[in-house]
Amino acid sequence: MPDPGAFAASLLILGVVVVMLWFAFGTSRNISRGNDLLRWLEGGLPQLGRKTTLRWLGSSAVELRLTEPADPFREVIVLAVLEPRDVPLLWLFSRARGRRDFLIFRTSLQRSPRIELEAADPTAWISPYADDEPEWRSIQWPGGSRAVTTAEDGAAALAAARRTWEQLAALSGGVWRLSIRQTVPHLELHLRPPTTTKASASRVVDAVKALGVELNSRN
Repeated sequence: MPDPGAFAASLLILGVVVVMLWFAFGTSRNISRGNDLLRWLEGGLPQLGRKTTLRWLGSSAVELRLTEPADPFREVIVLAVLEPRDVPLLWLFSRARGRRDFLIFRTSLQRSPRIELEAADPTAWISPYADDEPEWRSIQWPGGSRAVTTAEDGAAALAAARRTWEQLAALSGGVWRLSIRQTVPHLELHLRPPTTTKASASRVVDAVKALGVELNSRN
């Protein structure tokens, strides 16, 4: 009759080996995926600034900080946030919630925008609604997405935000969130990269920059 203690020890060792192999493979896959996204972004980043610093935040995120941001930006940070492929349970949980690799453009402008806006895709895990801020009101948004704003005027800025959302939806794998605030960061965009990185990143970055120019003008 097999020794239950030895059998349990064998299962424990097997489990440790599987977790270690998964961690190694997941880390390698994330680094490879992150490098692919960085190479793709190279084609568009010069529009946002001349110099960039790169920093890996663990194995699931890469931070690109523009040290000399172009007008109209005062600060630009681009984050490539990867699926947690190196942690099996966390990866399965995030997948079940629709989490995939995505990019964050987080910027501060030279002037604060006149409007505030929060928009999110229905499948996003971030809700644009601010229940504790009654001055927010719902507005129609492309693709059936949810959006709220405090704007009473600023029609040009709202139109530019809608246009940017539609452009990025066509150029990327989908827009998850658009945030415009009068406090920093003034403009933040969450989007999935295109299904193929053969598409140019410059068109994505150009849409982000054009919205920044419109918001900075305060028309």
